[in-house]
Amino acid sequence: MKTETILDIIFCIAVMPGMMFLFPTAEWLLWHPGHVLLYVVWLYAVWFLCRKILAPAAMQGWKGLATVIGTLFLVAAVTFLMSLSPVEFPRSADDLGKIQPHVRAMWVLLLADISYSLTVGILSTRINELSMERAKAREAEKAKAAVETRRQAVASVSGDDIVVKSDYKKVHVPISAILYVEGRNNYVCIHVENHDDVVSQTTLKSIMDMLPEGKFVRIHRSFIVPQWRIVSHNGTGVTLMGVAETLPVGRAFKEQLNKADEK
Repeated sequence: MKTETILDIIFCIAVMPGMMFLFPTAEWLLWHPGHVLLYVVWLYAVWFLCRKILAPAAMQGWKGLATVIGTLFLVAAVTFLMSLSPVEFPRSADDLGKIQPHVRAMWVLLLADISYSLTVGILSTRINELSMERAKAREAEKAKAAVETRRQAVASVSGDDIVVKSDYKKVHVPISAILYVEGRNNYVCIHVENHDDVVSQTTLKSIMDMLPEGKFVRIHRSFIVPQWRIVSHNGTGVTLMGVAETLPVGRAFKEQLNKADEK
């Protein structure tokens, strides 16, 4: 069970009832039970507002300032309107001439409610943010390790590089360092990790024939990508490890991409 859930249960079944009994609850219930029940419901509503709306907004800084001000104004306004109702209590059945006002107790309970729920809400929000950051970091590390493993496997079975002509010279391009291959009219641009792009006057088909079979897949009439770099893909785009932009998927190549994903 999550820590925030445990704290919420403690608040609902222990903290709030405990705070109520610090005040003349018996007299409240005796003379105005309906008002007491209404106020208890309101206190739980304030707790919910602070936990789910006010605390996350407070963590956003200036972006959440309007939400914080609006929520606090709503809470104060409703409580003030409730305190205006004529609910005053005799001290006892034998002393009906003296009354005990309830307004101060209402505001004390409200402030205690806000303080507890806001503190727990901010802590829970921060804990959730840290948990998400750790989860993303773990996923990134797993993806990076998987890419490295597959890259090493490809390099070990397919040779070290391919040779293409660029600027009238033969250029050796490491297969494991290829990010993706892009076709540009009568030229092909090989995007290489940690290296300048290699431009060659050839075709994508010629490059595809040079690459190890089953290790690269054509996703578009203008793009070839290494299978081991594919992080995710859908019907319109492919995300590659080490590449910022999303590459498009051509309609005619969707089936090839899906088959490559199954291997």
